[in-house]
Amino acid sequence: MKTYFVLGTDTDCGKTYTTVALLDYLRQKQINARALKPVASGCREEEGVWVNDDIQRLQQANGGHSAPINQWMLQTPIAPHLAAQAAGVSISASKIKAFYESYPKESLEYLLIEGAGGLFVPLNDQETWIDFLVQSHISVILVVGMRLGCINHALLTAYALMKQHIPCHGWIANFIDPHMLAQADNLKTLEQWLHYPLIGTIPYQGTFAPIIEFA
Repeated sequence: MKTYFVLGTDTDCGKTYTTVALLDYLRQKQINARALKPVASGCREEEGVWVNDDIQRLQQANGGHSAPINQWMLQTPIAPHLAAQAAGVSISASKIKAFYESYPKESLEYLLIEGAGGLFVPLNDQETWIDFLVQSHISVILVVGMRLGCINHALLTAYALMKQHIPCHGWIANFIDPHMLAQADNLKTLEQWLHYPLIGTIPYQGTFAPIIEFA
């Protein structure tokens, strides 16, 4: 089984959209794939049950599989460590690792684990997603939300991954801003400066278009 951590360059870069797009692509190739999102903030109560839009999208993309895909559903739409403090719960890299390891993986060929926020988003007062990735040895798929500022965000994230010796399978250009100027030039710049392969692109509200063989 192949496992990847879906990491975004920042908040609202389209991690969930990309994860769902990858699941759809893999399923079209008759590959058994599912996704987890251990931490989600920004939830609401519906009929006595806490729900989150990202979790609902992933559950639907998972084909209705009954195994829980989330351990920390936090009400306030803020950074996970602050939302956890407000809820009176604790998050740690080791707890997230334990949740991922306990997920039923029978017959699975691909498992995608979606993060919350970017690489340096705190999980608690001492840890970030870096700590989880170092402990779990999971390779990253980097989602670059294509908009103004994405080059800096992408290169900073890639630099941090390399400094921490965290493997990166490649990156996906997710075009989230249809009005972004010089889209092709920005993509070309990222291809030049990011020392990871470009796995594929996702046009605005479109489907995943592979550039290299992903599966």
